[in-house]
Amino acid sequence: MKKLIAASAIALLLAGHAAASSINIAHSAAAPLSLKVDGQAVLPQVPPFHSNGILYVPALALMEFYPVQLQWNNVLKQLTLTTGWDNKVLTPGSSSIQVRYTQTDGSYKDSLEAPVILKAGHVYIPADSMNSLTGATTELEAGGTRVAITPGSLSTTVRVPAEPLVVAGDNAKVKLYASLKDGNTYKGFILEVNGKKHSFDWTVDRDFSNPPQLFYADIDSDGKPEVTVVFTVGTGTSLVVQEVHVVKPEQWKELSVPAADQAASAVVSSSISIDQNDVLLKLELQGATPSKVTMRIPDRAEEALKYFGKTAGIGSVTYYSVKDGRLLADTSLMVGMTESMGTLKLVYKAGAAGMELGSITFEPHDTTQQFVVK
Repeated sequence: MKKLIAASAIALLLAGHAAASSINIAHSAAAPLSLKVDGQAVLPQVPPFHSNGILYVPALALMEFYPVQLQWNNVLKQLTLTTGWDNKVLTPGSSSIQVRYTQTDGSYKDSLEAPVILKAGHVYIPADSMNSLTGATTELEAGGTRVAITPGSLSTTVRVPAEPLVVAGDNAKVKLYASLKDGNTYKGFILEVNGKKHSFDWTVDRDFSNPPQLFYADIDSDGKPEVTVVFTVGTGTSLVVQEVHVVKPEQWKELSVPAADQAASAVVSSSISIDQNDVLLKLELQGATPSKVTMRIPDRAEEALKYFGKTAGIGSVTYYSVKDGRLLADTSLMVGMTESMGTLKLVYKAGAAGMELGSITFEPHDTTQQFVVK
């Protein structure tokens, strides 16, 4: 596959040089632009440029992050972008694209934001078209000398980005990088602490709206800070799922951390019953400071018989954080499928084999506080 891509790229370059004629476009001199993908400088010999107010990037940039083959037809003067699902044919001088599906006989015409350009033997496409072609975003960075491409969900780049996914807010020398992006998934990460790096085989979905969180604090009270990484691994209606990783950077040892919903379920018991027209929710929290809570939800008996069940649900929405040197978790307490009565608030502590639950309390929402029986 890599050999085929490389061969296609060479063919494109050679054919492009031979074909550079009337469809080459002259451009006025300006400060040269540079190109980076995922924060890493690429293709210095094929720089982006502006033409008629349009920012152009080399088609070769696609091969830096997108699962594509490029093939130049020197007779037809066309560039074909081939993926596992379609072929897109670009013609210098035209903004029209012919798209053909590889698994069916279907095809259609699409268009770019501006015409394709052949310059100095290389095919260039409008930067704004990167999004429609690959899902990537392209921007001219502050200062106006560097073009940055941030790959979208179809990226298969194996480069370790020069720029980290996240930097710890409490220590700029603690960073997290993605070591492999495969489609919608991050497969592997690299932690950097004070200039030293180590790889971890964590696998999570790529969620651009919920980037990883990174903390650097002594959460096990041994006098040395740990790195805490929080990933959001699932979201939906009344659903947030996160996972947490705690690493001791001196040995690059990962500490075990019981998931918040499991830790809470082990020490919280609940019952749901009917009292005339009301619903009674009773909670009992075990631990160092045991507590009991009763909530009376008025005029919901008929609905509860259909949808509430016999016990409350735990863990549909979970958030982890580090604050004041403590690893914390908030996980929801639900009745029915989507109705949250409040939050179970967990504080972790050091245990024999890693982190363990230290304490747990229940905090009703502002909207459900009125249901708590004094």
